[in-house]
Amino acid sequence: MNHVARDKRDHKETIVPAITLKPHKRLLALGMVVLALCLISPVSAFAEEPRATDPDFATIDAYIQKEMSELHIPGLTYGIVHDDKVVHLGSFGEADPSGRAVTPQTPFILASVSKSFTALAIMQLSEEGKVDLDAPVQRYVPWFHVADKAASTRITIRNLLNHTSGLPEDTSFEPMRSNDMSDDALEERVRTLSDVQLNHRVGAAFEYTDANYDVLGLIVQRVAGQSYESYVQKHIFAPLDMSHSFTNQTDARRDGLATGHRSWFSFPMRFDAPYSRTATPSSYLISSAQDMTHYLIAQLNAGRYADTSVLSPEGVVAMHRPAVKEGDRDIFYGMGWERRSTLSGVPVIQHDGTNSNFYADMVLEPEGRWGVVILANFNSFNLNGGRLQALSGGVISQLKGQAPPEVPMPHHPILASAMLLVAVVSVLQALGIIRSVVLFRRWRAQPNRRPRRRWVAALRVGVPLVSNVGWGLFMLIGYPQLLYPLSATLLLVPDLGYLVVVSGGVALTWGILRTVLAYLVLRKTGTSKATGASVPKATKASVEA
Repeated sequence: MNHVARDKRDHKETIVPAITLKPHKRLLALGMVVLALCLISPVSAFAEEPRATDPDFATIDAYIQKEMSELHIPGLTYGIVHDDKVVHLGSFGEADPSGRAVTPQTPFILASVSKSFTALAIMQLSEEGKVDLDAPVQRYVPWFHVADKAASTRITIRNLLNHTSGLPEDTSFEPMRSNDMSDDALEERVRTLSDVQLNHRVGAAFEYTDANYDVLGLIVQRVAGQSYESYVQKHIFAPLDMSHSFTNQTDARRDGLATGHRSWFSFPMRFDAPYSRTATPSSYLISSAQDMTHYLIAQLNAGRYADTSVLSPEGVVAMHRPAVKEGDRDIFYGMGWERRSTLSGVPVIQHDGTNSNFYADMVLEPEGRWGVVILANFNSFNLNGGRLQALSGGVISQLKGQAPPEVPMPHHPILASAMLLVAVVSVLQALGIIRSVVLFRRWRAQPNRRPRRRWVAALRVGVPLVSNVGWGLFMLIGYPQLLYPLSATLLLVPDLGYLVVVSGGVALTWGILRTVLAYLVLRKTGTSKATGASVPKATKASVEA
């Protein structure tokens, strides 16, 4: 009973007195309630359903996986940031031959994406008053010089940052074949430039080469009083909480560094490329997709990540600012970053990297405040290589509510044309060898079909000799002069490189062997196989044969 009484008492105490309203006021109140419900309902419905402009990350994942399958990419990881947050991380495929899955924490070699870190290091030292961007390199490295001693005094830090020093592109290739991990490797790398002839007057034109950023790395090392690697680790990786980022392969392997692959006629071939401290500032820093999203957030947010700032807002703007046009292309280089548009016309700030066995790309889309990073343990310079380079643009398009653009082929027209030409000639070589063998057997079995006149014999023997030897010399000597050093082609585009070597070698060998075989067959007098009679001297039919 006591419980029932208490319940009744509590009920009485919580009753709210009724409010009495006049009829016209009741109608007014009812109208206000209806109006409020009409206003509230759409807002509630809008909050519960996703906006039309929200990106569909599942669709983007599917797009990445489709491209991976068609391009035969073994493993890939990517990240998307928006404003100051990581909004998506995706990882697919295998990190190594054991089948270990790629994760957002898996380290990949950054290739030329490394250049933006070196530019950031230089800008940090500049803001500390330790480096003047317009001072000559010789202020910080007094012994630095190229073949032209006068020009050497005019090359500035800014020239190196903007790739306007005049150093030629082919100065990039030597470190690609090096495994030098000595303490003075970077200094020795810069010293090798002492006999290099500049391709342009200092500051006059853009020419991209890793050498510019390797020199910058040495400047960081000398000004900071510590190794380039330790500076980057302390002043960039650590502040940005990049715990899966490294400056050497030994440490990266302990953390699960992905195994690289290069293209062999569009299919991945495992390849452990040379790795050297000589080009760490330009090509060999290592990071993960997760860590790189921290880096992109700092780039999008005036140098700040979380509570840490690695550069002033003005410094970030200076790095991204277009400084020089890249030839006749509508692309402008800044300091470790490019200003360009995607294939669908979206203006972006970007830099990618292409080593022989890894690909990396990072993109900032300032208008929408998006950032994208893509890392793959595969690289391709062949006919469909452009689709790999276009992946980030495809992601940006989808973030902007557009379909991924069609990628024009080939992406590297000179290399593609060279591969097509060598492949066609290689097929013709094989057919020519078969035809010559059949012809010599016929001449031996049917002496009356041999050419009797000297000028005819000379044509039948001399023309193939000249064409074979000429092609062989062009492939083995001329090709490296016109395009790229043969050693670099074998490293970066092995399918083309080996086609060049095999085609050139076969042409030289067969050209000489064919001439010897033809001489041995033609010098014999021979007899008719059917009658054993002596073969008459030249007739009209035999000449025509």
